[in-house]
Amino acid sequence: MDSSRGRYFKPTRQCRLCRFALIFCIAGALRSADAATGFCISAPGSCWPSAARIRAWISTLSNSTTVYTPDAEPNIFLSEATAMNFLKSDFPGLIVVPGSEADLRSALYFASKTRIRVVVRCSGHDFNGRSSGRGVMLIKTERLNWTSYDASSQTISFGAGANHEIVYTALVPHNRMYVGGQSKTVCPAGCLAGGCHGLLSRQYGLGIDSILEIRFALFNGTIITLNRTRYADLFNAYLGAGQNSFGIAVSFKAQTYPAPPVIIMLDAEFVINSPFVTSGNLLTNFFLNTTWFNEMPRQLSGTINLDSGRARVKFVYTGTDYDDLSAKLAPLLASPFRSAVAEPQFFSNLAEMALNMYPAETEIWGRKYITSGFLPPDQDTLDSVASVIATTNPYMWLWFVFGGAVPEKAGIGSVPDGMRYAMYEVLFGTHWFNPNDDRLRVESLEPYLPLLYGISPTSYSNEFTSWGSYNDIQDWKTRFFSNYSNLLAVKKKYDPCNLITATYAVGSDEPVAICSCAPKSA
Repeated sequence: MDSSRGRYFKPTRQCRLCRFALIFCIAGALRSADAATGFCISAPGSCWPSAARIRAWISTLSNSTTVYTPDAEPNIFLSEATAMNFLKSDFPGLIVVPGSEADLRSALYFASKTRIRVVVRCSGHDFNGRSSGRGVMLIKTERLNWTSYDASSQTISFGAGANHEIVYTALVPHNRMYVGGQSKTVCPAGCLAGGCHGLLSRQYGLGIDSILEIRFALFNGTIITLNRTRYADLFNAYLGAGQNSFGIAVSFKAQTYPAPPVIIMLDAEFVINSPFVTSGNLLTNFFLNTTWFNEMPRQLSGTINLDSGRARVKFVYTGTDYDDLSAKLAPLLASPFRSAVAEPQFFSNLAEMALNMYPAETEIWGRKYITSGFLPPDQDTLDSVASVIATTNPYMWLWFVFGGAVPEKAGIGSVPDGMRYAMYEVLFGTHWFNPNDDRLRVESLEPYLPLLYGISPTSYSNEFTSWGSYNDIQDWKTRFFSNYSNLLAVKKKYDPCNLITATYAVGSDEPVAICSCAPKSA
């Protein structure tokens, strides 16, 4: 059998060697279910369903859905299984790419009956391995990428497989914008599960603040509709704490906002220390100065890359008061810290700008170690951070997307308080390709972590990596979430068997796969 519904066929002689090599690799890496985990794992001697049972289930699916198994097409299976952070990739036991909501429900029902752990992935940008798993059923939502705009309510609905480029592009004909992330390849579904900040957040809040409705699949295939009054506990839990924890978001409905006639992007470079300045530095006088920060218009956002004593800044402006913008930025651009300012770029819409903000090909396909924290608007704290940066010159990033409307929407979702009241998110990261460099690269960041966590008790869970004994934080329940006990109660209510789990996710330290339940009627 070799159809779009399933990949089972007798392999040619040419691919047998790679098939056996992959099976050997997977068999060595995976282990059977036991009393400690409760999951069925695709390894000899486990409770994993037989090939015949899997084939029988696949035969019930529509032609729009594809199922991959490691023993059929190992080269394709390996490609489909790989997450964007190679440091955290694991081999699943089964890969399902549903082409319809009905087939997604069927996959969840099959997994719940057979005690297979489920992991969902759209773009796979989570850096800590939440979108991959050893011996799991990996559900890839990329085909659920439809969009629909309602002019009467000025809302957009989109499938969980749509990425930001798809959603932004769908709104261009309507002169509207959606509050999402900066990267075009990231899917809103995963971004929203962590709160989702972006270039419009200073104006309209986090991405979760504009979500009106979620169509949601529970662990056993039951579909329910969540909003701020119906299943409100699950609605708020998913928005900010939903990384493979409570179920699978199938689609979203979100509020949109008027698009400006033009979006301006300005690249500039500065030195952190200048011999012509007798007091302070670039950070204490500008970027990490609360007075300067609060004077910046809400329509101004961007990124700041600090490296070797320099700051490379990308400003994005979505407002229309250009005289005010010029006046507010003039002291910075005329300061002795200025090194270079490029000609501004003008974009007709958010989709066009997103396509030009990052390289055409994502650079995230490699091994990546990253950690984050939120800088509070406390000047003493900011001064100490600025002093360390100015003297040690680390490689790091500041996301200039907070303040403004972000704290005003507090109460929606389940992000940590630090995310609501931050001036910046700060990131330390390193990116490489050679597995032999893993330990060296990870160790290179360790000296910065005590300082970062000392001033920032909360982090963005989507931008965080642990590896071995490195960055294995003990305070993850308070670092990543607000009111963990309430979130755990929601988890136990809607996933009572704890069939959906992920690293540092709600319920991940609880007994898992403790039962197998039949779905409720649709």
